[in-house]
Amino acid sequence: MKIQDKIIQAIKVILEAGQGLTQEQLADVLTGKASEEVQSLGFDQLETFGIAKDSDEGDWNAVFEHAIKEGLMKIKNQKAQTLTYTPEGKKFCKKNHSAAQNAEGADGYKGTGDPDLDALMRSAYNEKQNQANQQVKSERSKRQIKLIQAIDRKIALDDFAENENIDLDEVLDDLEALLAHGKRMDIRYFVEEIISKEDIEEVKDSLGDGSFNMKIMQKEWGDVYSEEELRLLRYILS
Repeated sequence: MKIQDKIIQAIKVILEAGQGLTQEQLADVLTGKASEEVQSLGFDQLETFGIAKDSDEGDWNAVFEHAIKEGLMKIKNQKAQTLTYTPEGKKFCKKNHSAAQNAEGADGYKGTGDPDLDALMRSAYNEKQNQANQQVKSERSKRQIKLIQAIDRKIALDDFAENENIDLDEVLDDLEALLAHGKRMDIRYFVEEIISKEDIEEVKDSLGDGSFNMKIMQKEWGDVYSEEELRLLRYILS
């Protein structure tokens, strides 16, 4: 499969999810890996889940980097490494045509034709990627600790985001990651500042006995609440 086709698959996942995903989450959804985090966020219920199940999970970071270089995807914040598509990427996906060059393969480098040399290059490239990913995870873990402390002090999440120089949706990414690892935080104090208790109950009643499916809720409540507000509601109501 050509790299532009893989980029299209990645953008389709983000479009359906309605939110940015980390590189790890996106690779898991594409390859059909139902990790605890993927399941807790409901990504395993996406129609695009496993859309590239026959692909090698380790190749996807190179695909993402290529898409970023081509201006088809972007990183919302260097610390969180949350990926989303650009307007050009959305057009590229919907029109299903290539705007990227095919000179590089999914390994992120040009092959030399020498199997032994190519294996060494691939190993070095993967080692570099692993080191970068470990650094990102370390920085994110430090921020999550600060987030837990901020919530204990009932600091507004948008104020925390501003202090950390990140977007609120990235704070939500961290909350959802913590939840996936069994750490649920009480953020109702903040949610009730922006959504009344009555409105929260109304959304809760609309769920009936069902779970909070983001795709369905966006159709029902998308004209009332922003994506961030729906994510906040999902967090406290799920």
